[in-house]
Amino acid sequence: MLLLSSGIALLLARVVALLFAADPSQPFVQLLLWITAPLLVLVAWIDRCQPATGVRFERGTLLLAGVLLLAGVLLAWQRHRRERINE
Repeated sequence: MLLLSSGIALLLARVVALLFAADPSQPFVQLLLWITAPLLVLVAWIDRCQPATGVRFERGTLLLAGVLLLAGVLLAWQRHRRERINE
């Protein structure tokens, strides 16, 4: 669960940083983009027409964050259900 929530937080931080046109030459932005880049390999085709610099709205990043959030909710629900059955 911690891995899912940290992945969601990093992806949402990436969306906010790029939405406000964060400077890619800044070390924190470089680190954020470098850490989240491997997560976005599966959805990179959605955002291939986005500009390289300036304001970007990455729909693929939001889609992946939503999928991870849904997976986390389903895992928590399944764990809760399993604990109720074992009682």
